[in-house]
Amino acid sequence: MNRKITYLSILAVIPLLLVVVGPSLLSSADASDIQVTYQYGIRTNAIVCGDHLCNESKTVSAVNPHNVKTDVSTAPAHMPTIEIMSAHNYLAHEDNAYLVTLKVRAGDANLSNVSVNVKSDVGDNGAVISSLFADKGTVVVVRMTAMDPASIHASIEGFHLRDDGSTG
Repeated sequence: MNRKITYLSILAVIPLLLVVVGPSLLSSADASDIQVTYQYGIRTNAIVCGDHLCNESKTVSAVNPHNVKTDVSTAPAHMPTIEIMSAHNYLAHEDNAYLVTLKVRAGDANLSNVSVNVKSDVGDNGAVISSLFADKGTVVVVRMTAMDPASIHASIEGFHLRDDGSTG
């Protein structure tokens, strides 16, 4: 019986020793090759070459600091403008629910995907105007929650310039 226990204990210790000694049996070159080859996954082998992209000509360069204008006193002529026309409480049972009516006007260029954001003291909401012609405007209505209606502010978050005059 003691022999069986001795043999079983020796058999149990051998796998533990292999776990401890196993990593040192691999050479460092083999381990680094495995890490580099599959570091980013098999699907990206054609895109990632080691620690950089394989085709670096497609990467975007950083913005040149000389092209950045600061302290500009006037907005560009194509910049859209926004004005809050009104904010009305629209639910009699909800004191903090408002309909905010905005007037958005394009500058001297056709615009698309004009993103409007409305913020208040307790939340924010927005809208996207798909198309806005040069020197024309549109009215947008946004539902908003605000504890203080004076805290409601609207801004243009972004837009695309269009030079084709199309509607899409």
